[in-house]
Amino acid sequence: MYSSEDLERFYFQYQTEALPHGESLQSFCAKNKVPYNIFQKWFKDTRKKVVEVQVDGAPEIAHEEKTKTGEQPKPVSRSSDENPVRIWIDIRISNGLHLSQKNLSYQDLVRMIEKLEGLC
Repeated sequence: MYSSEDLERFYFQYQTEALPHGESLQSFCAKNKVPYNIFQKWFKDTRKKVVEVQVDGAPEIAHEEKTKTGEQPKPVSRSSDENPVRIWIDIRISNGLHLSQKNLSYQDLVRMIEKLEGLC
């Protein structure tokens, strides 16, 4: 069985050796005796979860000041009141821990990070 690290190295090898010469991923897999379906599933599961984000504002109060005053940070600007931005995070830690949280507001995200800081 192939580990995620094996497939990561294989993908890097493909990008550096075969892709510049126009070789297809399927032929590279066949040449190196790596089942294409296994590689494709790994790639889909690990690469497609990263998405581009745009930040519209920043908190007015710095994290240290917030803990002193007990106030919640307020966004500087907001794109639309009827469609507030919701945050989805997916964290994978090297020890195998996987955290996933959907539908977070900015304040929920701040609270979650504060709780995670306590674990470190």
